[in-house]
Amino acid sequence: MLKSEFICGTLEGFYGHPWTTVQRLQLFTWMHDWDGMNTYMYAPKDDLYHRSKWRDLYPDGELLDLKNLIQSCHEKGLKFIYAIAPGLDISYSSEDDSSILIKKIEQMQLLGCLHFAILFDDIQTELSIEDQRVFSSFSQAQANVTNHLFDALKISNYDSSLIFCPTVYCERMADYNVTGNDYLNEIGKLLNEEIGFFWTGPEVVSTEISVESIQELRKVIKRKPIIWDNIHANDYDVRQIFFGPYAGRPLELKYEVSGILSNPNCQFWANFNPLRSLAMYNNETVSWNPRQAFMDSTREWLKYFGNDTVTEDEIVLLGDCFYLPGEMGDNGNRLVESVEKITNNEPNEWEKYLDNFIQFKSMLNSLCMKLIATTNRDLLYDYFHPLWELREEAEYISRWIDWKMSGKNKFKSPEFVPKRQGILYKIQKIVHSD
Repeated sequence: MLKSEFICGTLEGFYGHPWTTVQRLQLFTWMHDWDGMNTYMYAPKDDLYHRSKWRDLYPDGELLDLKNLIQSCHEKGLKFIYAIAPGLDISYSSEDDSSILIKKIEQMQLLGCLHFAILFDDIQTELSIEDQRVFSSFSQAQANVTNHLFDALKISNYDSSLIFCPTVYCERMADYNVTGNDYLNEIGKLLNEEIGFFWTGPEVVSTEISVESIQELRKVIKRKPIIWDNIHANDYDVRQIFFGPYAGRPLELKYEVSGILSNPNCQFWANFNPLRSLAMYNNETVSWNPRQAFMDSTREWLKYFGNDTVTEDEIVLLGDCFYLPGEMGDNGNRLVESVEKITNNEPNEWEKYLDNFIQFKSMLNSLCMKLIATTNRDLLYDYFHPLWELREEAEYISRWIDWKMSGKNKFKSPEFVPKRQGILYKIQKIVHSD
């Protein structure tokens, strides 16, 4: 059973296009080569048979792909967790649905998968009329289905484990009152104590997770949770991308949880630093310095850029501009400060800020041109949109600087900067007019 081992690794649990087989195999190689990672969880929201068509067994073609994936994962010494998400339309009181759920898991066991998760995240919280006749609460219904599945796993010929993802999976969903939340309290009492429990922290995307908050949660759910970590997730806004390190979690957190699984960027190649630094965090026992981990990881990241002329400084710049939710790295902060000083002051007050901006623009342009020639085209496509949008804005600012220094009367916006258009921009212009 997984309960005896600290779980650390990656879960593919985002909305959007799932990773390819080639990308997953690359992930397994990384995780095998890094000390500190042992687990991959398969839970892509857009696998139809994982969620919306959970009742259907996998067809032969998809089944073979999964079998090969599980085998490849095991060959790298990693545990493979298959997750199923029946919460969109399961009838909790239906014996047929319960049997179908078990058959689906049995299909995975025949492929060699031993570890499982059942997910009830992001679903409606009202019971059907039929379920209300059997269960007094939503939590009781979910606990019953999950315990029944766990019992079936225990009596099978496999040494299988199970993790549960609750509908209330962060403090915000409990109105920041974990100890007083009826759903969590009842789940804690009813769910078999051997079943794992996912939790994302104070928020869906938690920039920080404190030891004290997890200690409070443990008293309610009667077990150590497993952190479903969305700190690098971007499926809620794929225009964002996060190259920064694993941060906002003290080392002491590891002693309060039974595992950490990162649910990172949708863009696969954006995840080297986030996942590499998580492995470093799991290995560290004395002190944790996310910035140092970022710098160390960046040196390893460099070799995947498919162009030997890309420099370490350029990669650090890339990571600093797209660092963590609500946080930039050193170069990103320096750029924003320079742009602010330049646009709000006269040229004779720009001093070092102009030099900083010119240096940034030169390095950004160099990186963009080198990426165009990269042999790792998948990496280019993953990075293209945020990088080129930043480059467009940098060029726009550069033209504005030229105009300001020329003393001309009116600034004409250069045509190469696209004006953002479409329904979202129109709505944002109305709603966020301030």
